[in-house]
Amino acid sequence: MTTELNLSCYGLERNFDVLLDQNQRIQKENELLRQELMRHPSGALQIRLIERSLGMAYRGHDEESCMTQISV
Repeated sequence: MTTELNLSCYGLERNFDVLLDQNQRIQKENELLRQELMRHPSGALQIRLIERSLGMAYRGHDEESCMTQISV
């Protein structure tokens, strides 16, 4: 049973490492694309609009979770 647990943990660690690597690659690609978009006025405008909408979405989400906690 201990051996099975060790193998299972090793598989999880390996999968986690793969996911971390993929996440790092996506973040790098995202930053490169962002830099490319920022070179153009319309791209910079799109980025600002998206960041603003994401900020409002996060603030809205936080307010909803606070209201849920208060009402419970």
